Order: sequence, then structure tokens, then C-alpha cells
Amino acid sequence: MGSFEYLSVVISIVLGLAITHLLIGLVSMIQNRESTRVYWVHLLWVFNVIVYITQWWWAFHYWEKLDSWSMSDFNLLLVYSLMMAVMAGLLFPVHGLVTDYRAFYYKQFQWFFALQFLWLSLDIVEVMLKASYGLRPIPPDYFLLTIPLILGFLAAVFVKNPKYHAFLALVVFGWNVLYNVLVFVPIASS
Repeated sequence: MGSFEYLSVVISIVLGLAITHLLIGLVSMIQNRESTRVYWVHLLWVFNVIVYITQWWWAFHYWEKLDSWSMSDFNLLLVYSLMMAVMAGLLFPVHGLVTDYRAFYYKQFQWFFALQFLWLSLDIVEVMLKASYGLRPIPPDYFLLTIPLILGFLAAVFVKNPKYHAFLALVVFGWNVLYNVLVFVPIASS
């Protein structure tokens, strides 16, 4: 087992637990549907975070080409993965049931968006580091797609307006689709 395989086990466990938490939350929501008020914006963020996690899990394979690992490289990738796991954890409670997901969402939103702001800022570092190591060039539209989102997440920390949160959830949904088409599809076809 090489360094990448060894280190990727921890990353995979963290990401797998994050997706598991989201899926258990969705199942709980379905099972308690008679007593649960669902909020579509919350559900869209659940979907968006699942996409973030799967995109990262897919893109993580570029690190396999790194010949020599440092603790700081590994820590960066681990923190990046942990941030996504905490984002997932903020979308559903660890204990207890939620009866009103709109109220739950607005109770968590500042932490959720502060974490997304930090996570996407760290994404820039990760993408630039991969490029500097020669593992993968920076995708051509990366900054054009990423910088506005970082600013949107920062604004969402301070704005409680439901229309803004709905708009941002839809924009990120569109961003995820566009990002997959522009960044991942060319890779899969080459």
C-alpha cells in the first residue's frame, strides 16, 4: 500500500460518514413526515453538500500522483474533508428529531455559511497547490465560478432574508451543475 492509499483511507472514512449522516437525516425526515415540516431550501442544501462531497471524493484522486507527501499536505486535505463533514452535520441534528426544518435551518445558518466560506477559500488553496505540484492544471473557469460563491457565502453569514437564502441555494445548485459540466465532464471524456 502506497502513501496515497494509506492516507486516502482516513479521507474516505470522513467523507463516507458525512454522506451517511445526510442520508440518515433524509430517512428520518421521510419516516417522520407526518410530524415534520420540510423546508425546500434546506433540502436543496442537503443535495448541494452531497454534490460537494462526491465532487471532492472524485477530485481527490489527482493527489495519487504526488510522489512525496508531507504532513502539511495531508492536514490540508484532512481539514478540507472535515469541513464538509461538519457542514453535513449542521444540516441534520446528531440527536433528537426536528419538527420544523425551516426553523432548524435558520438556527444553524450562520455556522453553515461561515464554514462554507472557509471551505471554499481552502478549496482555492487546494486547487492552486495541486497545480503547483503539477498534479492538475487549474480549470479555466475555476476562479470565475468560485470567487462569486465565496462572496455569496460570506454575505449569507450576515443575511437572514429567506429570499436571499433561497436564491443562493438555487445559484449553488446551478453552480454544481455548471461546475460538473465545465470541470469534470472534459476530464471524464479524455
